[in-house]
Amino acid sequence: MKKFTKVLLITALTVLITGSFQSIYADHLKTDGKGIFADSDNVNMASVKDSKYLIHLQVVVRDAQGGLVSILETFSGEYLQNELTDYLFDQKLGEKEIVTISNVKYEKIRIIDAPTLDQRLVGLYPVLTETPMELNIQTSKQLEWISNWIVHYCADFKSIGHEFQCIPIFSTLAPTAALTEGDVVVNQWTILRELD
Repeated sequence: MKKFTKVLLITALTVLITGSFQSIYADHLKTDGKGIFADSDNVNMASVKDSKYLIHLQVVVRDAQGGLVSILETFSGEYLQNELTDYLFDQKLGEKEIVTISNVKYEKIRIIDAPTLDQRLVGLYPVLTETPMELNIQTSKQLEWISNWIVHYCADFKSIGHEFQCIPIFSTLAPTAALTEGDVVVNQWTILRELD
C-alpha cells in the first residue's frame, strides 16, 4: 500500500508540474497580448501613458565622500502588462497609501533601491527576488553612463522555457547619469495605481 501511495503522489506531482509548465511555456503565445512574455526573447511591456499606472523616479547620485553629484527625475515609463504586475503590487511591494490627484484616487507605493556597482554595470536591478542572485563582475571600467532604470522581479523562469532569470516590472528612462566607481546611487520610485 505504501508503494501505491508513493507512486500516486509522484504521478500527481508530475501532472501538476507538467500542467504548470505547459501553460506558462505557452505564455507568449496568448492571443490577447497579456502574457508575461511577448515572444521568446522579450517581455510584454506597455507605456504607462493612458494606463492605470503612473511612475515617478528620482535618481540621487552622491560621490564616495557623500557630496551631491546630481538629482535626475522622470515621470514616464513602462510596466509589465500582465496580472503578475498587479499581484506584485498588491503582495510584494510594501505598504500602500491612498492619494487623490486631480479627483482620481490612486494606491501609492514607494520603493527605495540602492543598486550596487555590479548591478549598474549589467543593468540588473533585482528589487524583488524569489531566487538567490549573485553578480561577480571584474572590470576596469572607470565611468558608466546609465539612463534606463528598472524594477526587476527575479524568479525561476528558465524552468518554464525562457532564458530570463529576472524580468522588468517597471522601467523608465531618466536623463543620463555619468557614474564613477565610487558613486552611490539611490533610486526613489513612486508608483501609483488607479483605484477602480
